[in-house]
Amino acid sequence: MTLDEAIAEIQRRIATVSPTAVTRVTRVSAEEATLRAYAPAADEQAIKNATNEFTISLLTNEGLDVQVLVYDIATSLPPEE
Repeated sequence: MTLDEAIAEIQRRIATVSPTAVTRVTRVSAEEATLRAYAPAADEQAIKNATNEFTISLLTNEGLDVQVLVYDIATSLPPEE
């Protein structure tokens, strides 16, 4: 799996559990990225549940380090792309 494929899958998982979430991606290298999800506070745990095992699997099986950080959109507005 490529980093771009992994990012797309994580974004899909986030959108499934939190349709109003806004995501921002920072690529650090060809194998590392950070996704910031800005979502309602009530969706935080659902996003973590939907992405945690997958990101661990990416790290251990694919060598991809993708972190997902969740912010309350009511208190932390997403930066412009």
